[in-house]
Amino acid sequence: MNLGDLLADVIGRLPEDRRQVVQTLVEKYGAGENLRFILLLVAAASKRERRLVRLLLNEMEDLDERRKLSDAKQGG
Repeated sequence: MNLGDLLADVIGRLPEDRRQVVQTLVEKYGAGENLRFILLLVAAASKRERRLVRLLLNEMEDLDERRKLSDAKQGG
């Protein structure tokens, strides 16, 4: 199964309102196939799953900030 097939499968299972939210974001900001798949998976996720995704994103932002501070200390 290729990514296009997976996209079609997820899109087919999404309620129209969630599908429209994803489509609006894609049109507004642009998104390749990989990003569209990620957005669709998040749109299809339960409330708990979306909460975990937010926690992951926050952790990734914190990690990036710690790396940035560490790099600044090593460079200066």
